[in-house]
Order: sequence, then C-alpha cells, then structure tokens
Amino acid sequence: MQELYDFFQRLTDTSDWPPRWFCGTWTDFHGWLYIVSDLTIWLAYMAIPLILVRFILIKKGVPLSGVFWLFGAFILLCGLTHLMDVMMFWIPAYRVNALIRFMTGIVSIATVIALIRYFHEAVGLRTSREYERELAFRQLAMQELTRSNQELQQFAYIASHDLQSPLKTISNYLSLLEAKHSSQLDTDARRLIGVTTAAAERMRGLINDLLDFSRVGTEIAFSQINLSELVNEVLEEQQVEIQQTGALIEIAPLPIIMGHQTDIKQLFQNLISNSLKYRRRDTTPIIHIAATEDGHQFTFSISDNGIGIDKQYYDRVFHIFQRLHGRNEYSGTGIGLATCKKVVEIYGGNIWLESTVGVGTTFYFTIPKVIKTVHQYAQADSLYSFN
Repeated sequence: MQELYDFFQRLTDTSDWPPRWFCGTWTDFHGWLYIVSDLTIWLAYMAIPLILVRFILIKKGVPLSGVFWLFGAFILLCGLTHLMDVMMFWIPAYRVNALIRFMTGIVSIATVIALIRYFHEAVGLRTSREYERELAFRQLAMQELTRSNQELQQFAYIASHDLQSPLKTISNYLSLLEAKHSSQLDTDARRLIGVTTAAAERMRGLINDLLDFSRVGTEIAFSQINLSELVNEVLEEQQVEIQQTGALIEIAPLPIIMGHQTDIKQLFQNLISNSLKYRRRDTTPIIHIAATEDGHQFTFSISDNGIGIDKQYYDRVFHIFQRLHGRNEYSGTGIGLATCKKVVEIYGGNIWLESTVGVGTTFYFTIPKVIKTVHQYAQADSLYSFN
C-alpha cells in the first residue's frame, strides 16, 4: 500500500531516469524513425475515436453504442501510450507512462468482455443486403395491403348500395301498404308493419355505419384541423339531444393538429354522442373535453357522469358489433367505439378508458404530432426499387 502511495505521490517526478535519448546508444536515424513511427500511430489512433464519436452522434439509434464508446476509449488510450513513448525521449515520465498503460490494460479487458458478451447480439444484426430484402418484402406486402383495402372499400360501397335498395323498397311498400289499407288492418297487422319497418331502418343504419367504418383511414391528404372549431361543429349537429337532456359541455383549449377532417370528426362525434346517450336517468349530463401536450403527441380526454362501464368490459367495448345493453335500452349498432379505435390506431395513437359504474366514464386517446399512416409508409416504400 505504501508503494502505491509513493507511486502517485511521485507520479510526475522524472528524476529517477534519464531521457530515452541517453538510454543506450541511439543513432539519429534509429531514434527519429522510432519517434516518427509512434507519432504516426498516435495520430491514426486519435482519428479512429473521433470518427466513431461523430458516427454515433450523427447516426441516431446505433445498436450496441456502448461497445462503440468503449472501443473508442480503448483506441484512444492505445494512442496515448505511443505518444508517451515519443515524449520519453525528452521527458522520462515513466510513472505517468505506466499509469496510462495500466488504464489501457483495464479498458482493453473491458472491451474484450463487452465484445464477448454482445457477440451473439452483434451476429444477429442484419446486414444492408438483409435490410434491402426485408424492405422489398415490406413493399410487396404494402402493395398487397393497399390492393386488398381498395377491393374491400369497393366491395363495401357496392354491397351497401345493393343492400340499401331492397331495404328502401321494403320500407316504402310497407309505408304505402299502411297508408292505403290502414282502415282494413287490425292492431296486430299495424304492429307487424311497424316492427318490420323499424328493422329495415336499423339495417340501413347498420349498413351506413359499416360503410363509414370501412372508409376510416382511406384519405391520406392531411390538413390542419382546428379541434376547437371541429368540436363546436359536432356539438352544433347534436344540439337537439343536448337541449333535450340539458347537457352541460365543458371544453378546455384544444390544439390544432394534422389529420383528415372526416376521420377526426367521426372520432369526437362517436365519443361525445356516447356520453350523451349513456347518461344516468334524472341526472343532468356533464361532459368535459380536454387535451394535454405530451412530448411528441397530444393526449385527449372526454369525461362524463353517465352510467359507467364495468372493468371487465373495457376491452370488449372497442370490438365491432359489441353491445353491453339491449336495443330497447339504448340505440346503436355497436360500431361507434370500434370506429374510434380504428381511427386512433391508424393515426399511430392509443385509446383506453377509465370508468366507475354509476359515476361516469373517461375515454382517453393519443394522436401523434407527426402522423404516419399505412398509406404514407406504402408511398415511402414505393420510392425504393429492389432487384
């Protein structure tokens, strides 16, 4: 321990040894060859860490960046040992030289351990050729997905119109039958006509909702959307129900985002209409709409004091056609929240809820500030061609 203390106490003391020029017999040629060679190695060793550091700083997300830093430190210390060998020709700082070499040894061992530890992970890293192959497969998958979506939208559009026509005919003929022969129909016949007409109208509503669901995310022409104006527009369209229920709507300041007007409007429209629909009897509905900025995204919340949702149904409510109540209690097709989930996820966000039965429900959803939809990724992939 005393020797270690003495070593550091005399770390810069050079009185014990002569400069290297005076150790042995050096010719000018031999000495300067040694000095120039070590300086050249030192300069190369200095350049390598600088290049590595610049690469890590420019290339964000480099895998195994810790190994890069450790390897850079190892190369830097190796270079210092060569620089010290040059300095020793004039300044015999053997203790400093020994300390640097000891540090180089420690870092070199740590570098070897890191390389062994991350060897299998490094082997698993994909090469540029493997990335090209993967991107080529993704491009083909995107093209197939786009084609399938277009076919699905075309099918949904044709099917909806083909189904709408006979339903409209059924409704019209039932109305005509009731108008022309109402005096000849008994109570049961009128009831059957009413039930059939109502079923046809529900079917038409379901078809329209399915058509809207299939259209979500098909538009890629984004523009700035003032959400305060959009929410006011949604509330204006629901004024009849708001006035009938006496609902109180509280709106906090909302941001301006990039998106497609129809998609975002459907999102807010479905959540607000749900808050109005699933209200408690004999209780004035109170709905609060707010937004917060969380780094790269906005987090929105729509709260109400309605009937609430049991925790076991938190996931189920976002599935298409899933209803928690009978049609006699609450109207609807079970597509609204599924549409909300589809909109949010297409935009790269998340949607969830918190609720207490008999107290109320709060729906939360996030929308990134920079939105990348599947269509935009497909467009980006199409810019690349692969052999």
